[in-house]
Amino acid sequence: MKRSPSSKTPALSKGIAVLDLLIVTMIVATIICLLVPTIISAHKNLGLANAAQEFSSFLQQARSDSRKFHAQSAAQMAQVTVVNDRYYFVTIDANGDGVLDPPIVVSLENRRVRMDGPYPRTFRFDWLGRVVDSNQTTLSSAAVTFSGESGKTLVKFDGAGQPVMTASK
Repeated sequence: MKRSPSSKTPALSKGIAVLDLLIVTMIVATIICLLVPTIISAHKNLGLANAAQEFSSFLQQARSDSRKFHAQSAAQMAQVTVVNDRYYFVTIDANGDGVLDPPIVVSLENRRVRMDGPYPRTFRFDWLGRVVDSNQTTLSSAAVTFSGESGKTLVKFDGAGQPVMTASK
C-alpha cells in the first residue's frame, strides 16, 4: 500500500535533546568530582616521596664518593648536612673530577615537605661507607624523617651505611 504525502509518520530525532546533553554533563561532572581528590592525594604523596628519594640519592652518592676516595679524615669525607627543616647541604664529587665540590644547597621550600630535627645534623661517610660523626665514631641510629600533608617517610641507614626509605601514614 502506498502512502500519500499527507500521511504523517513519526520523524526520527535528528540532533541532541537538551535532556540528553544534561545527562551526559552530569555523568562527566560526577566522574570529575570522584577523580580530583584522588589526583590531589597522589600528587601530595609524590612530592613527599620525591623529596625523600632525592635525599636518599644524595646520601648514596656521598657514601659512594667517600668509599671511592678512601676518606680517612673528616675533610675528605663526602657528607650531607641537614641545616633546618627546609634546607640541607650536599658535599659530593658532583662533576666526577675526584675532588669534593663546594656544597650544593637543596631547598624543600616549595615542596610542602619538612625534615625533623635536631639541627644542624651532618651525615659523613668513612672509607668503608659507614655513617660517622666528626670524631669518626660510627653512628648506629642515624635517620631523618620527612613529613608532608600525606604522611611521613623515614630515611635511615642499615648496618653497612646504606640509606633505606620506609613510608608511614
